[in-house]
Amino acid sequence: MIHTAKFRIYPDPTQERKLNEIFTIYSRVKRIGYNLLFYGEKYIAEHFDESKTIQQCLMSVCQNNPYVGTILIDNKQKLESQKTWLEKRRNRMTHIIKVITEKINKIKEYDKHDRRLKGLFARRSSIMAKLNNLHLEPIVFGTKKLFRQRIRGNISREEFRIRRDSSFSCIGKKQGTNKNIKVLSDKTVKIRTFSKQKGRKWLIIPISVNSVQEQWFQDILNADKYAVTVKRKLFKGEVRYFAHVSYELPEPTPYYGYEHGAIGLDFNYNFVALTNVDNNGTLLSYHTLLFGNLHNYRKNKRNDYISYKMDKVVNYCINKGKGIVVEDLQFEQEFSYNKILNRKLCNMKTTALQLLERKCKKCGVSFRKVFPGYTSLIGKYKYSGLHNLTVHHLASYVIARRGLGFKEAFPPIFDWVLSQVEEYIESHLKQGSPYRRWSMIHDLFKHSVITSFKTAEILKKTILMKHVLNSVTSAQSDNLRAGLSTNGKIDDFHKTWNYINHSAVL
Repeated sequence: MIHTAKFRIYPDPTQERKLNEIFTIYSRVKRIGYNLLFYGEKYIAEHFDESKTIQQCLMSVCQNNPYVGTILIDNKQKLESQKTWLEKRRNRMTHIIKVITEKINKIKEYDKHDRRLKGLFARRSSIMAKLNNLHLEPIVFGTKKLFRQRIRGNISREEFRIRRDSSFSCIGKKQGTNKNIKVLSDKTVKIRTFSKQKGRKWLIIPISVNSVQEQWFQDILNADKYAVTVKRKLFKGEVRYFAHVSYELPEPTPYYGYEHGAIGLDFNYNFVALTNVDNNGTLLSYHTLLFGNLHNYRKNKRNDYISYKMDKVVNYCINKGKGIVVEDLQFEQEFSYNKILNRKLCNMKTTALQLLERKCKKCGVSFRKVFPGYTSLIGKYKYSGLHNLTVHHLASYVIARRGLGFKEAFPPIFDWVLSQVEEYIESHLKQGSPYRRWSMIHDLFKHSVITSFKTAEILKKTILMKHVLNSVTSAQSDNLRAGLSTNGKIDDFHKTWNYINHSAVL
């Protein structure tokens, strides 16, 4: 488990001037290294000797300094992330063009003069033009937003440079501690400069260590390997310097496991649903944690807010003395014209589950991931009549049971329903899939417009479902009025429900 400790650095005026030189040279070499990777031989021929490699070119710029290795690794990661984004963007546009084409063909079958075709053709042409012009562009160091503020004159040139050239780091060697940026036992940090002159190769700057950071400081001194990143920030017109030290901690032994049950968590874009389940799979209690409108928060505030909420989830698990079970979600790009779905995806904090996993490991709470498929459907169709809860709490209940190893048996009444109409339903799942019958019953209910499964509503909907079955199979109605009054309303729920269960068994 990687832990990052933050310490403030207090350089004197002379050290501060030399430290700023490191920031400037490091960032300049970083920009040159990125251009060498992005433009390749063309950039080398214009600015360097063609016989040199990229690493040799950077060595000549920064006087053969060990920071070059870190700069190359960082630039390669940036370029790879750009290529990944470009590929996702290209796939997204290709998918949208395919969807629009299918929609155009479908409309043409009914009416070739439909007014919607003009707009669809224009949209498809626009996306195709963007797809043809899509190419890899160089990044703007310091972000485009900051660059635009500098162009408009909203920030000074000095402030722009401070905020653009805001950090430097060195990964050091693969074996042994980092000798270029090292934390010393006398509460100082030793930083390698770009100078080769004797007496100017190193900067030894004091750092502050408070009572909370004391344990972290001792762990860093005893660690075999750690990485240090030096950063500077503007705070109320003052430049402050910090050292972010990342080191690996052994994972603690979980204190809260699954001996007495589990906590199930269903993650949504604006809240999380929690359920407390014992070791027999019985629901004991439930809880909801609401999120604010994360889309309106700034980045740092959003991170702090979601961290605060995840702390509450961990405290809930500690209070119940049980481990947590979550869905193994993959937040990939989804394509939809639905503005509500797009807003939800933008509002969702996709790193919340990763943050929760780190917090659970740090606090000794067991963390387990399960397959996320069909949890909401199973909870709605199987447990809504037993527990009068929302679909999200029922889904978290199924997640907790799945994490404890329970398998959800298919209800007999649904077996009876599928036995009558199974030949009319085409499932998209394979024959051996454990969720095939759940998918088929969901398709049937969706086709029959049966959505509510509350305790009072399920009986009325079941009666409606039997009418639908009889209309599909051309069968005559048989005792469909059991438990109904003369005007067709349900008078005796128990009588109707007992008849349905008896019919299912038969």
